[in-house]
Amino acid sequence: MRSVSPSERRDRPGHLDAAAGQPTASVQTIQPAGRGGWAAMTAVHDALRRDLDQLTHGTASRAAARARWIVFRDQLQFHFAAEHTAMWPYARARLTGDPHGQVLLEAMEDERSLIGPLRAVTDDAFTMDADPGRLRQLLVRLRTRLASHLAHEEAEALPLISQALPPGRLDAIARAVCGGHSLRRAAATLPWALASASPGVRGQVLGELPAPTRVLCRRVWLPRYSRDRPAR
Repeated sequence: MRSVSPSERRDRPGHLDAAAGQPTASVQTIQPAGRGGWAAMTAVHDALRRDLDQLTHGTASRAAARARWIVFRDQLQFHFAAEHTAMWPYARARLTGDPHGQVLLEAMEDERSLIGPLRAVTDDAFTMDADPGRLRQLLVRLRTRLASHLAHEEAEALPLISQALPPGRLDAIARAVCGGHSLRRAAATLPWALASASPGVRGQVLGELPAPTRVLCRRVWLPRYSRDRPAR
């Protein structure tokens, strides 16, 4: 195999100046994000998928389905807001000058912009007690669009961000999607995200939390969520 000179590497799309502290791997060469490296993020993503699957295929009463929808809607809104604050601005700043990275971040933004209106329409349908057939149609559309976005983010955006951002910022992202500095928010998000997680994933996420939060989650929040979770 012919060796590639430094000048050729710099000319390839996606290469950034290592001396400037920027990542040098292009989107095409980055491997999908390991679930361990993004344990909190992927636990939340899995919980979003889980709730939409249960809403789409569940047999709960309308009142129970509405309660589950409200939980899902609020968690989705919080998750996007946490990413917007803790992840995307930093990623965009560090990927300045990387055309492939910038295109990827624009694609992430475009995908989220399509999810918002569909979420709002579905929320209106629940509020107006729409026909079950109409509700299911909207939920299927939302599930398809959200699942595509989450898979795209996990396969391309998160691995790129892993290389672009320092470990301290990655830790801050994990804390943000788990509730940030608000115990009230963490009490709502952590048990919801971890209720269906495997023991390994649950241990990874909890192991990254401060000891008081970890104890609260294990002894109070998770048992309470398991007892009070909305019917399927």
